Amino acid sequence: MNKGAKIVADALLGRDFRTVVVAGKAYTIYPPTIERMAGAISHLSGVRDAQTIRDVLLSLGDMGKLSKALSWFIAGDESLSDELAKGTLDEVDDALNAATGMVSIEDFRKAVSLAKSVSLLAAKPR
Repeated sequence: MNKGAKIVADALLGRDFRTVVVAGKAYTIYPPTIERMAGAISHLSGVRDAQTIRDVLLSLGDMGKLSKALSWFIAGDESLSDELAKGTLDEVDDALNAATGMVSIEDFRKAVSLAKSVSLLAAKPR
């Protein structure tokens, strides 16, 4: 089976996942749905432009935003954010890199850009 077919088959069978460890606890991250991406992006969209996801995440420096975004990728809501905030910045950063690595960087950057545009439209009265 070629690599592309294997990726599709694994995704359909639910074998496409990443396991990350934050604050001594293991979490499973599955390929994010649009809803989970939107939830995570809502916490990450206030960042400046950067060349890599790591640059974006490190530019935040706010564990609250990072842990809420990671919670969206893992649970689909903010329910794990307090627990995830107990981890180190490197652990949360690595976990977010694993989660966003399941989506092409170009798709993720487009989604962040769209979120910024929508927030600007909502903020500017006409």
